[in-house]
Amino acid sequence: MKEKLYTIHFFVIVFLLGSCSKDLGNYSYHDINEVNIAGLEQSYTAVFKSDTIRISPTLVFSEDTDTPDRYTYEWKLVKSTPTTDLDWKGTIISTERDLDYLVSAVPGSYSIYYKVKDKETSVTWTTRTVLNVTTQTATGFLLIGEDEAGYAEAEMISYVVGDTVIIRELLHDNGVPRFKGATSIFHTGNGNSSVNAQAKVWISGTDAGYYVDKNSFQTNALSVFKNMMYTSYSLADKIFPVDYAPKTATYSGTIVGSQRVMLTNTGDLFTAGIISGDIYSNPINRLTTVSGAPLLKLAPYILHGGSSALSGYIVFDKDNNRFLRTTAASSANLTVLADGPNDAFPWIQPAGRTMLYAENTKNTDGGSSSGNSFALMKDQNSLFYIYKFYAYGTPSKRNGYTVNRQFSDELNKSKLFAFASTRTAMYFAIGSKLYAYDYNTGSERIVMIKDYGDEITMLHSDIQASTTSLDLYVATYNSTSKGRLHKMILQNNTNTIEMKEDETVVWTGLSKIKNMSWRNAS
Repeated sequence: MKEKLYTIHFFVIVFLLGSCSKDLGNYSYHDINEVNIAGLEQSYTAVFKSDTIRISPTLVFSEDTDTPDRYTYEWKLVKSTPTTDLDWKGTIISTERDLDYLVSAVPGSYSIYYKVKDKETSVTWTTRTVLNVTTQTATGFLLIGEDEAGYAEAEMISYVVGDTVIIRELLHDNGVPRFKGATSIFHTGNGNSSVNAQAKVWISGTDAGYYVDKNSFQTNALSVFKNMMYTSYSLADKIFPVDYAPKTATYSGTIVGSQRVMLTNTGDLFTAGIISGDIYSNPINRLTTVSGAPLLKLAPYILHGGSSALSGYIVFDKDNNRFLRTTAASSANLTVLADGPNDAFPWIQPAGRTMLYAENTKNTDGGSSSGNSFALMKDQNSLFYIYKFYAYGTPSKRNGYTVNRQFSDELNKSKLFAFASTRTAMYFAIGSKLYAYDYNTGSERIVMIKDYGDEITMLHSDIQASTTSLDLYVATYNSTSKGRLHKMILQNNTNTIEMKEDETVVWTGLSKIKNMSWRNAS
């Protein structure tokens, strides 16, 4: 045993001596090109989908003279508090030397990592800064339009202290496929705590509609009206709201009460007490509450005047060409309206006459404190009729007007209409020209207001943000300078219908605007 132990010790000593021997290899040491990165601030703040971050770093090279093809660059955005694998991975926002980034990251805090790689040595230098993304989507006009390919696009004219900011491309990369045919956009909040907790921003097109995050406009395939319903009726999968009530009625106003009504693209009507949640049971577009009662297809208008509260309201039954009402905001069915022999117009339409357009206003004629509503009707002979009525609470007919053949022929050329609140005027557009039709009996006339030179794509009488209810917004479009939004103000000229454009609030570079609404909420 002793002999074996000595042998082991001998080999260990030889091995140790060998490991301490001098390295006689041939090595050549030299300096490499080093890159010093400067010129970045410690942090940046930008408004979501409004601001562009531009950073031009100063690069100092120890040996090279900044040969362009020698280097690669990378700007990566990583959430400051990542929670998912995607967050940890981050997003490459540029591979250029300088950063020019329209901020599309959802509001939050981020780190921006800037890397410069020397391709000759494969050595990378990195620096970091912070980006805080904020949002200004709480107050302003929500716009929905179309791009050149017909895809829906959302924008917002955000009102900040002393100025406005346009937030663009709100539907780009927002979690769902883009859809065509812009239809409506609206925010259902600002009211009591129950209303605010259930507030949503809804966007819709021809065959798609979603609610989106109120700040980032992000959404997903599950954010649809179908998932907010529990019903015994078999309804379409692609069902989404295109109108709602009540609406905010002033610039900084709030919605009164917690009852909400939704009218969908399928012509179905739903109501919910928001205190119990933003959920909807069986549709109420039926004449009885009996389960399985036939549903009536409604026109896409909820008529309740210009109030921010909701009592009884009126809708139009397209199946039978008649106006129907509810007796209360929470009614679970509709009621047929009766006509008298000497009424100004009929609730139940004569054969061949149907609704073409309808609108709530703040017109107070006849003591309508919550605002009259108007309906534009058309018969099989292309003659037009205007109905004025009080829809809030107990319905009351205010007046009816028959448009003669001469003026009906002109109205028949238009697909865009809007009513004035303070004059007997209905606006309409033909091509690039804005007109007003004075329907006052005995003084009927058509006045050409303005030729914009570009196609008019939308008319919108503002009874939400305006303090006077005199404002008409006109959207125009051409393929070169894109969409433009004009603000026209009705003048106090009793001799004619006169409007002047407010040149201080013209917004340009927009999509082809189809609809707009006011938002005053967080």
